[in-house]
Amino acid sequence: MTLYDFIMQEHADFDTYDTVFDTCVTVCEPYEYGEGEEKEYYDIFNDLMMKNVEFSEKISECSCVCKWSDFIKNNLEVFRKAADELWVRTPKEDDDLIYEWIREINSWMAGYVSEGIYKKFVTEYSTQFVA
Repeated sequence: MTLYDFIMQEHADFDTYDTVFDTCVTVCEPYEYGEGEEKEYYDIFNDLMMKNVEFSEKISECSCVCKWSDFIKNNLEVFRKAADELWVRTPKEDDDLIYEWIREINSWMAGYVSEGIYKKFVTEYSTQFVA
Protein backbone atom coordinates (compact mmCIF):
# COMPACT_ATOMS: atom_id res chain seq x y z
CA MET A 1 0.00 0.00 0.00
CA THR A 2 1.30 3.47 -0.76
CA LEU A 3 1.45 6.23 1.80
CA TYR A 4 -1.16 8.07 -0.28
CA ASP A 5 -3.57 5.13 -0.02
CA PHE A 6 -3.00 4.93 3.73
CA ILE A 7 -3.59 8.66 4.28
CA MET A 8 -6.77 8.58 2.19
CA GLN A 9 -7.99 5.61 4.20
CA GLU A 10 -7.21 7.25 7.56
CA HIS A 11 -8.39 10.78 6.64
CA ALA A 12 -5.72 12.26 8.88
CA ASP A 13 -2.29 13.89 8.96
CA PHE A 14 0.69 11.77 10.06
CA ASP A 15 4.31 11.99 11.12
CA THR A 16 5.97 9.36 8.94
CA TYR A 17 9.26 7.84 10.03
CA ASP A 18 11.73 6.19 7.69
CA THR A 19 12.62 2.50 7.96
CA VAL A 20 16.37 3.19 7.79
CA PHE A 21 17.19 6.75 8.82
CA ASP A 22 16.14 8.44 12.04
CA THR A 23 14.13 11.21 10.43
CA CYS A 24 10.52 12.18 9.92
CA VAL A 25 8.33 13.58 7.15
CA THR A 26 5.03 15.11 8.22
CA VAL A 27 2.30 14.55 5.65
CA CYS A 28 -1.18 16.00 5.40
CA GLU A 29 -4.34 14.58 3.91
CA PRO A 30 -4.54 15.74 0.27
CA TYR A 31 -6.53 18.86 -0.47
CA GLU A 32 -9.72 18.15 -2.38
CA TYR A 33 -10.05 20.55 -5.30
CA GLY A 34 -13.49 21.62 -6.45
CA GLU A 35 -14.71 21.60 -10.02
CA GLY A 36 -12.88 24.18 -12.10
CA GLU A 37 -10.11 24.68 -9.53
CA GLU A 38 -6.59 24.24 -10.88
CA LYS A 39 -4.31 22.05 -8.78
CA GLU A 40 -1.22 23.85 -7.49
CA TYR A 41 2.22 22.31 -8.01
CA TYR A 42 2.64 22.22 -4.22
CA ASP A 43 -0.26 19.75 -4.00
CA ILE A 44 0.88 17.83 -7.08
CA PHE A 45 4.31 17.42 -5.44
CA ASN A 46 2.85 16.26 -2.12
CA ASP A 47 0.54 13.75 -3.80
CA LEU A 48 3.42 12.53 -5.98
CA MET A 49 5.67 11.88 -2.98
CA MET A 50 2.96 10.00 -1.09
CA LYS A 51 2.00 7.93 -4.15
CA ASN A 52 5.63 6.79 -4.58
CA VAL A 53 6.44 5.90 -0.98
CA GLU A 54 5.48 2.54 0.42
CA PHE A 55 3.60 2.50 3.74
CA SER A 56 5.05 0.04 6.24
CA GLU A 57 3.08 0.20 9.52
CA LYS A 58 0.99 2.43 11.76
CA ILE A 59 2.70 2.84 15.11
CA SER A 60 0.37 5.27 16.90
CA GLU A 61 -2.67 7.46 16.34
CA CYS A 62 -0.70 9.99 14.28
CA SER A 63 2.56 8.18 13.46
CA CYS A 64 3.58 5.54 10.97
CA VAL A 65 6.64 4.05 9.32
CA CYS A 66 7.25 4.37 5.58
CA LYS A 67 9.98 3.41 3.15
CA TRP A 68 11.22 6.91 2.25
CA SER A 69 14.82 5.74 1.89
CA ASP A 70 13.80 2.91 -0.49
CA PHE A 71 11.95 5.36 -2.73
CA ILE A 72 14.94 7.70 -2.92
CA LYS A 73 17.44 4.84 -3.29
CA ASN A 74 15.41 3.39 -6.20
CA ASN A 75 15.55 6.82 -7.88
CA LEU A 76 18.95 7.92 -6.64
CA GLU A 77 20.25 9.30 -9.94
CA VAL A 78 17.10 11.40 -10.40
CA PHE A 79 17.42 12.80 -6.88
CA ARG A 80 21.16 13.39 -7.35
CA LYS A 81 20.51 15.32 -10.57
CA ALA A 82 17.81 17.40 -8.86
CA ALA A 83 20.13 18.12 -5.92
CA ASP A 84 22.93 19.16 -8.30
CA GLU A 85 20.60 21.68 -9.93
CA LEU A 86 18.59 22.88 -6.93
CA TRP A 87 20.95 22.74 -3.94
CA VAL A 88 24.08 24.69 -3.10
CA ARG A 89 25.98 21.47 -2.29
CA THR A 90 25.18 17.85 -3.12
CA PRO A 91 26.41 15.18 -0.68
CA LYS A 92 28.82 12.76 -2.37
CA GLU A 93 27.92 9.63 -0.35
CA ASP A 94 24.66 7.90 -1.29
CA ASP A 95 23.48 7.50 2.31
CA ASP A 96 24.09 11.19 3.00
CA LEU A 97 22.14 12.15 -0.12
CA ILE A 98 19.23 9.89 0.82
CA TYR A 99 19.11 11.29 4.36
CA GLU A 100 19.26 14.89 3.14
CA TRP A 101 16.51 14.30 0.57
CA ILE A 102 14.21 12.88 3.25
CA ARG A 103 14.78 16.01 5.32
CA GLU A 104 14.32 18.17 2.22
CA ILE A 105 11.04 16.46 1.31
CA ASN A 106 9.78 17.18 4.83
CA SER A 107 10.52 20.88 4.32
CA TRP A 108 9.00 20.94 0.84
CA MET A 109 5.83 19.22 2.06
CA ALA A 110 5.57 21.94 4.70
CA GLY A 111 5.68 24.60 1.98
CA TYR A 112 9.22 25.89 2.36
CA VAL A 113 9.99 26.31 -1.35
CA SER A 114 8.43 28.40 -4.08
CA GLU A 115 5.72 27.22 -6.46
CA GLY A 116 8.35 27.47 -9.21
CA ILE A 117 10.55 24.88 -7.49
CA TYR A 118 7.60 22.50 -7.09
CA LYS A 119 6.78 22.98 -10.77
CA LYS A 120 10.38 22.34 -11.85
CA PHE A 121 10.62 19.19 -9.75
CA VAL A 122 7.25 17.81 -10.88
CA THR A 123 7.75 18.56 -14.57
CA GLU A 124 11.47 17.79 -14.94
CA TYR A 125 12.34 15.07 -12.44
CA SER A 126 9.27 13.11 -11.38
CA THR A 127 8.70 11.81 -14.89
CA GLN A 128 11.96 9.86 -14.50
CA PHE A 129 10.91 7.96 -11.35
CA VAL A 130 10.87 4.18 -11.40
CA ALA A 131 8.33 2.26 -9.36
